[in-house]
Amino acid sequence: MAAGKKGEAMAVVTNSLAAPRFAQTSDAQGRWIVPNAELMALESGDPSRPLMERLRAQLLDYNNAMPAPQRRFLMRRLQELFPQEPVFPTLAAEVLAAGYVEAGPVHAAGEVLRPAPLPGLWQIASSDRRLTLLFATSRLQKMLGTNFVLTPPGQSAGQYATAAGATLPGWQIAPSLREQKLLKTAADAQNASYLWVGVIALAAVVALALLAVRLIRRQAAVAQLRNDLVANVTHELKTPLASMRLLVDTLLHSPVLHQETARQYLQLIAQENLRLSRLIDNFLAFSRMERNKQAFDFSEAAPKDIIDAAAAAVRERFNSPECRFETRAAPDLPPVTADAGALVTALLNLLDNAYKYSGDQKEILLRAGAENGHVTFAVQDNGIGVPPRETRRIFQRFYQVDQRMARTGGGCGLGLSIVQFIVSAHHGTVRVESDPGRGSTFVISLPTARAAATNGHSV
Repeated sequence: MAAGKKGEAMAVVTNSLAAPRFAQTSDAQGRWIVPNAELMALESGDPSRPLMERLRAQLLDYNNAMPAPQRRFLMRRLQELFPQEPVFPTLAAEVLAAGYVEAGPVHAAGEVLRPAPLPGLWQIASSDRRLTLLFATSRLQKMLGTNFVLTPPGQSAGQYATAAGATLPGWQIAPSLREQKLLKTAADAQNASYLWVGVIALAAVVALALLAVRLIRRQAAVAQLRNDLVANVTHELKTPLASMRLLVDTLLHSPVLHQETARQYLQLIAQENLRLSRLIDNFLAFSRMERNKQAFDFSEAAPKDIIDAAAAAVRERFNSPECRFETRAAPDLPPVTADAGALVTALLNLLDNAYKYSGDQKEILLRAGAENGHVTFAVQDNGIGVPPRETRRIFQRFYQVDQRMARTGGGCGLGLSIVQFIVSAHHGTVRVESDPGRGSTFVISLPTARAAATNGHSV
């Protein structure tokens, strides 16, 4: 090639030197001549693919005794010349073995004990010491992100060990001690997360169970309320009707009708009729409350007009020797934005309770006043009073403090719940001040019309 006879040189390499007798011809250093000559021909600038394939086949043929350094050199050089073509899967093993051999043996007292260890390398000798298996751990480390230890048969490799595979029977592969600690920490953290998930799931189940129980109890309470309503409606409507019928029958069947007796009976009939009307009004109001159908007609109203209307409605009933009824209204009370009829209904319910739960000598006071930007309506009596533990429960539907008094005085426990509903719709409050055995005072507090407009209460 140096003489310029490139064609003749290529013919010699591809034809003459390709004869089997020249296959293992070596130079003084023991290197095979033909593979080097073929590489020089490929480097000449006119590479021949058949020549490249023949050289590649020689390099991958481990039945021949080509020197290992020459094989590695030719593999690397051929890879550089044909980066997309040659594939040498054994090149990495060649390099690994070369490093192992170059490390040299370890001697002790003139005896070769073992080869020198290499970093990142597992070295496993066969039982007859004629074969050494080399495993590079760098790829496994890079792939899994941790360090591993190969343990021979009969030794404990820890709880995270697994079989090394069919090629290494009895051997186990496991993370290093440091990695095992990290794995244990991670496992503990994972177990803790599982525990928390379990606790949260259990709490969710318990919460759902409690919610289901609450819904069941609520449905049971609604059913009970419905039954109570039916029973109370039946009883409370039947009582005044029976009384009126008895009085009418007595008048109709009296042979002599005295004017004074007739007037007394008619007054009793009027009272029972008023009682019946009040019960019906309460039942209708309760029904509208339950269906959210209660409509209020808000406008500015004078507090004195409201208490005068309530007093007029009960004046005839309260005008008896055993009852002293009085009204008081502070002068110049500011107006309130309210449904006057609904407030009169609320006061009438409070007055009915005061009359029903007072003794033989009744003292009932209806008053109106002003305090802290609010107008107050109060109904005071000298009745049996309300125990402190009952002051919140008395506003519940159908709840009555003294069942004995309820049976004798009538009523079904809707009055105070209706009062609270009406007052809440007016953005007000209702409270009770009571001294058991001496009487009670129910106080309704409503914002004045100016305060309601300032606070933006919609009406």
